[in-house]
This record gives sequence, C-alpha cells and structure tokens, in this order.
Amino acid sequence: MTPLVVGLDLGGSSSKWQVRRGAEVLGAGAGPPVTATLLTTQAGRVNLRALREALPAGIGAVWAGLPGFGGSRPDAAALHAQLAAGLGIEAGRLHLESDLDLAFRAHLRPGGGVLVYAGTGSVAYHVAAGGQVLRAGGHGFHIDDDGAGYALGRAALRWVTGQLDRGDAPGGALALEVRAVTGGLDWDALRQFTYAQPGAAAVARLAPAVGRAADAGDVVARAILRDAAQALAALAVTVQRRLPEAVPVVATGGALRVSPLFGAEVRCVCPDVVIQQRDHAAVAALAAAQLGPDAGRGAAVPPGFTPGS
Repeated sequence: MTPLVVGLDLGGSSSKWQVRRGAEVLGAGAGPPVTATLLTTQAGRVNLRALREALPAGIGAVWAGLPGFGGSRPDAAALHAQLAAGLGIEAGRLHLESDLDLAFRAHLRPGGGVLVYAGTGSVAYHVAAGGQVLRAGGHGFHIDDDGAGYALGRAALRWVTGQLDRGDAPGGALALEVRAVTGGLDWDALRQFTYAQPGAAAVARLAPAVGRAADAGDVVARAILRDAAQALAALAVTVQRRLPEAVPVVATGGALRVSPLFGAEVRCVCPDVVIQQRDHAAVAALAAAQLGPDAGRGAAVPPGFTPGS
C-alpha cells in the first residue's frame, strides 16, 4: 500500500498540516505554533506533542517547513532530530527546510520573482536560478517583522496603551475588537494577554481584530494597515534593488487575509504586486508524495523544482 505522507507548514501563530496517500488527500488541519526558537522551550515541546497527536499513525514521510530553520545553523542537525522525534518518525523520514523555502516554492520558481511573505512575521525573499538567496527582513519580532501579523497587533496595543497613558478611555471599533480578544482594555488584562506565553503568537492574534476594525471604518485601524503596507513594499524594494533586473513581486501570508483593505493598500504602494494565497502544507505534502522515499532522506531539492512539475 502507498504510504502516508504529511506536509507541514509550521508557523509562529499556528502550524498547518495535510495528509496524503498518493494522489488522495486524507485530511488537513491546524495546530499550535512550532518554530525553531520554540522547539528549544517547554512550550514548544508541548505544542509539538499536540501536533503529533493530531496526525495519524503509520506516517511514511514528512516534508516540513520550519520558521527560523536553515542548513547553516549550527544546531540544524539537532533541530531535525528533535522535530523527527517529536513527530514519532525516524529522522531519515523527515525532509526539513525553512518555511521561506517552502513558501517560495509554492508561488515562484527560482529566479522568477520576489516573494513578500506576511504571516506572523514578514520578509522579502528571492531565490536565484542558481539557488542563491537574497532577503530583507525576517529577523524576528525582536528586530523587525514590520507589516506582518505581529506588527499589526503591536500597533493596536500601542494605540490602546497610549490612550491609557494619556488618561483617555480607548473607544471606537478598534478598542472593541481588541477587548474582545484580550478580555479587557486595562493594563493588567493587556499585560497578561501579551506576556503570558513566549514568542509572537499572542500579539499576532490581534491582527484580525485590526482588520475587522478597519472594515468597520475605524480610522486608526486603517492607518495601521496603511503603515503595514508601506513596510511590506519597502521590503520588496530592498531586494529588488539588489537584482540585475526587475522581477515580479508576489505577496502572500495570513496577515494579508485580515481585510480586503490591506490588500488594496499593498497594491496602492506596490502597483504590480500579485497577491496570491496557496496552501503551503498542501505543497509540502505533494512534494513528499512526489519524491517518494527520498523525501524522508533529506534529499536535495532539484533546481527549479515545483510540486506538480
């Protein structure tokens, strides 16, 4: 019988998966955040265990994109082994790469353009025909991630806390949406929400709240989306300037789903951008299915490889 294969699009806010047997999709779902940084913490190990419990037994191979992972990391082998053990499979059955390499392959061929990814974090990413990588941003929420889900949530929290600092009661659609997620608009509630868990996931949970408030006409929320669009466009320009010629720009990621207004703002500052959403977990599962047993042996990805090609 054709073995089960799993595609994993791991992330800082959630981790998506798809299970296939040959050409048949058997199931898909989402679990808690898993990143290279989180894997070194107890919370990350708990999240990985929950993800494993959601997957079926008898997995033949896994293809995974992991935020923060790269073959040049000194702990790359240890992360690979830890993820395999947490998933309950042999290390030789796990093909592990960066979530950015997985995302780029889902949307573009090497040399074919710049990918602007706005999920929990943000980055502009280009893979040349020869495999060389150019990037801007993507340094984590302690340094940047402007324009992404974390930054949208942070901007909302900055506005609310700024109102509190001035002695004003936060009002309007944005305040209502933030309170619905955090449980309150006083500092104690906001502090508990923001800092109760490690990483960027909690703050990024406020990104849809910003989108809903913008849809309701809140001027502060709309300004947050406008600033975020500028930040994403700047990432694309930074990479484009390092290329010998102009290439297409594709934008993707969960942050762009929070409101149609966000996509409109991105198109306003980057008129030629193509906003495209694809299921990266499905791409990973298809890659595992196509490569067969080699997908679980760390096989090198052929230049220009795209699942389905």
